[in-house]
Amino acid sequence: HHNAHVKSQQASIVHTEKVVKKMHVMVALDESEYSKQVLRWSAENMMKRADKITLVHAYGYSPMTFFPGPKGERKSLGTVNEVIKKEATKASTEYLQQLGKFCNQLGYQAELKLLLARPVVSEKQAILAYTEKTKPDVLVVGSRGMGAFGRMFLGSTSDFLVHNCKSAVMVVREADIEQQLEKPHREEAGGQA
Repeated sequence: HHNAHVKSQQASIVHTEKVVKKMHVMVALDESEYSKQVLRWSAENMMKRADKITLVHAYGYSPMTFFPGPKGERKSLGTVNEVIKKEATKASTEYLQQLGKFCNQLGYQAELKLLLARPVVSEKQAILAYTEKTKPDVLVVGSRGMGAFGRMFLGSTSDFLVHNCKSAVMVVREADIEQQLEKPHREEAGGQA
């Protein structure tokens, strides 16, 4: 009889711990118009339960491999590529900061993480490697969207992450977003910019 009592006490302790444990939610965002909607969907559906939110944006640049002019100008090709890389980093940093601000407007503080992908690895591999390092409980990705230069960023990316990521992967489809757009939004009703 005494044993049974101890057991039920343990069960209730385990139960309360389960309720207290909060989640690390990571949202992977590309450069499409779609990203804000993915973020809004995450805020409405996932972030309430999170005690840590990370917005991840993987970006890349295309280095020049050929420089017109005499062969001796190799050194300046390196310089040109440094400039291209710097510009891409600056633009991507600003973009991620905008999304961070948008997240604040939705009522959540997020950590921002910029990952340099190309030309070393693809964006999806950069995101995968980062999830392996940080082990979020949930990774949220959009199901499609055009990335920079009209490249398909997601689609192949969400499939790749669903199959390879050890965290739970939540794919936000267009249908989820369309449903959301039909609902009126409080923060926009107030006429805020």
